[in-house]
Parts: sequence; C-alpha cells; structure tokens
Amino acid sequence: MTETNGDDREIAKVIREAAEDQRLNEHRLRLAQFASATFASAGKLFHVGGHLIGSDRVKEQSPFGHGSDETVAISLLLRIGSELISASADLFSNGRPYAAAALLRQLVEIEYLAWAFETNDKDGERWLRSTRSERQSFFTPAKLRQAAGGRFRGKDYGYHCELGGHPVPGSTALLGDDEAVCQLLLSDLVGHAGRIWDHVAAWARKNSYGELVFELNEQIAKRFSEWKELDPLVALPPPP
Repeated sequence: MTETNGDDREIAKVIREAAEDQRLNEHRLRLAQFASATFASAGKLFHVGGHLIGSDRVKEQSPFGHGSDETVAISLLLRIGSELISASADLFSNGRPYAAAALLRQLVEIEYLAWAFETNDKDGERWLRSTRSERQSFFTPAKLRQAAGGRFRGKDYGYHCELGGHPVPGSTALLGDDEAVCQLLLSDLVGHAGRIWDHVAAWARKNSYGELVFELNEQIAKRFSEWKELDPLVALPPPP
C-alpha cells in the first residue's frame, strides 16, 4: 500500500496513479455494488422482522403498527443507503461526478444516523416517530455531529456540501472530465458505506439480530478488508 506524507504533490500523484489503475477502478465499483445489494437484502430482512417481532404493536406504542419501530428505522436507513450507494457509484463510473457527489453527501447523513441508532438507545424509534420540527431539533447533521463529540468533522461535511451538495462556484472541480476526481470520491463512497454497515451490524448484535446479519457481515467484512489492502486511496489523510 502506498504511504503518503501529506505533501500535496505526493498526494496528487497517489490519486492520479490510483485512478489510472483500471483493475482498482473496477474493484471499487464492484464493492459499491456489493455493498448496495447487501444493504438492500438486510433492509428487507429488518423490515419484515421489525414489523412482526417486538412489543411496540402490542403495547400500542407504534403509530404504524410495527412490532419494533427501531428495527424498522434501521431497515429504512439500509434501504435508502442501498439506493444512494448504487446510484452514486453508477454516476461516478459514468463520468457524472457532480450528481454522484450530491448523493454521496446524503450517504454521509445516513452514516450519522446509523451511528446515533447504534449508540443511543431508542434513537431509531424516536427518529421514525419524529415530526419535522423534532428532526430539526435532534437529527440534523449539525446536531448529530455535536452529539458524537468530535467523531465526525464538520469540515468533512462542509466539503461534501461544497462538492455537489449545493450549487456553488467551487462545483467547477466536478464538472471536468477528470477520472481522478471520480475515483477519489468513489473510494470515499465505499468508505462511508463500510462505516454505515459497521454501525448497523453493531446495533444488530446488541438487539438480538446478530444471527440474522452474521453471514452477511462475514461476507462484507471480507470484501472491505480486501479493498483496504488494495486501494492506496484508503491511506490518504483527510482534507485539512
């Protein structure tokens, strides 16, 4: 794996060489597609389980008649994440990085929520039952970053907002025919997908769904481990 020393020219060289390696490009795309399919499969399993299993319906606590609103919330994150990963990866591979980056920013927000659902008991059901004003109070990206106590950098989210999240002059960087930009952001997309899955798998183990995700978790952990060994973009430092 290529090591970087923080020098801008060395980092640019690593990115360029990684983008010119077609084998690596295909590996990133296949991993994104695999992650999307895994998210969709797990999301369906959690949706069925969350509707049938749990005490929320019996206790008349779920406004939707689910057995477990928290489990359904996890299902919803996975199914939304699946579409975002698949669509964003396709757009990056087809040379439309601006549109792809807009979807990537939404995936970052899925990661924040997945962290919250894993870490804070009942945040999932609280989110699923929330009104818009309640989400503004508790579940905006800024509120979640504050609750995470430094786990997520505001700068990183800001970069995603500038690169495709909002129409700003700096978006020019995404409108050229630059394969290096596409591959750098595709690698970032895969990294966010992996972290989302880690949060979901940890939640599942704590909530009696460990067996349900065991096989899926083994498969995805193996694929992500292989990618981290192969892709030099994984070792790049975060933007300053």
